[in-house]
Amino acid sequence: MKMGILKILICLGLLICVNSDDPKVNIIETDPPLDPISKTIISNQDKDVQLSCVVENKPLDVDVQWEYQTKNSNATLVPISTGTRSYDAFRWAIDNPSPTTWRLRIQNVQLTDEGIYRCKVQVQSQNYVKMERELRVVMKPQISDLDTSNDMTKNADDPAKLECFATGIPKPLIKWTRMAGELLPNGGKEFQGNVLTIDRIQSSHGGVYNCFAENSAGTDFRQIRITVNFRPEVYTGSPIVKQAIGYNKALVCNIKGYPAPAPEQIAWSKEGRPVFSTSRTEIRNIPGASNRITSILVVRNIQQSDFGRYQCSAENEKGSRYVTMELQSSPVPTADRTGSIRNGVTFLSFNLATVFMLVTVILLHNVQLHR
Repeated sequence: MKMGILKILICLGLLICVNSDDPKVNIIETDPPLDPISKTIISNQDKDVQLSCVVENKPLDVDVQWEYQTKNSNATLVPISTGTRSYDAFRWAIDNPSPTTWRLRIQNVQLTDEGIYRCKVQVQSQNYVKMERELRVVMKPQISDLDTSNDMTKNADDPAKLECFATGIPKPLIKWTRMAGELLPNGGKEFQGNVLTIDRIQSSHGGVYNCFAENSAGTDFRQIRITVNFRPEVYTGSPIVKQAIGYNKALVCNIKGYPAPAPEQIAWSKEGRPVFSTSRTEIRNIPGASNRITSILVVRNIQQSDFGRYQCSAENEKGSRYVTMELQSSPVPTADRTGSIRNGVTFLSFNLATVFMLVTVILLHNVQLHR
């Protein structure tokens, strides 16, 4: 009995001695570094990946080997190298940065390179000491031009559908926003999904829409412009305007429409009769951003006959609209848009002074010619 126990102890001691001299294999460094959460190597497609394997106590007659196991359904085992000899120099390169280090470089990584990479050293006929790391390949999103909407023109009240599709690994998340942080037709500032649907497009929905495709590897984006055809919208900030007799006043009409109304498509009238630019009236059409036009009717040296209802109208190929405002008498002068009070006398005096200066210049010029 005692002899049997002694034999077991001797055998265990021999195993410990043998095992203490066995090779030790350790993958000490990777580029990119290991992901701290998944403990895997995550690389973008088309990049190089490096794994450094340190082997201690390597027998002289044994080579360090690299191999990898594919992640497909067959889980094929593919030999990479023996020593510093690569089996496919276009895919893999092996070097010895130190006597105990065998560094594997996977060149121009593709999705087919995903798998388990293993560094190993043989210790017996069918026994290896080894260590492995998993490689995952990610691909930046790329928005598909064929499957993504182009700029479009819609009529008001028509439905519209914006589509945006992208490839990438992991599967990209698609987000929609509008330029300058404007609200989307659904009322929010951001929408997630491949298709943004607008049931009835309105004039306020026109503009630039941004599609972002995002995943852990990066971002891609497209801009899609929606142009909305709609009949003019005509409004005024002051439906009732007051001024004293003898002073100037401006009636302001704001217009928005697409196509933008041309000057000849904007008209003013008073009590049903057209109003044109004359010595006492002036019509100015000032274009602005986003298909907006400000039409201003200035009435100078207001007389009793100038009071009444005025109408500003605008039209384009989609239709027409108008707004009505009333010019009423005021017992005291009122300020204009700039905060100034202007009367017709000042205007007339300015004109007479200008004429006097012109006549004086002409007379002096004639005198000099006859000298």
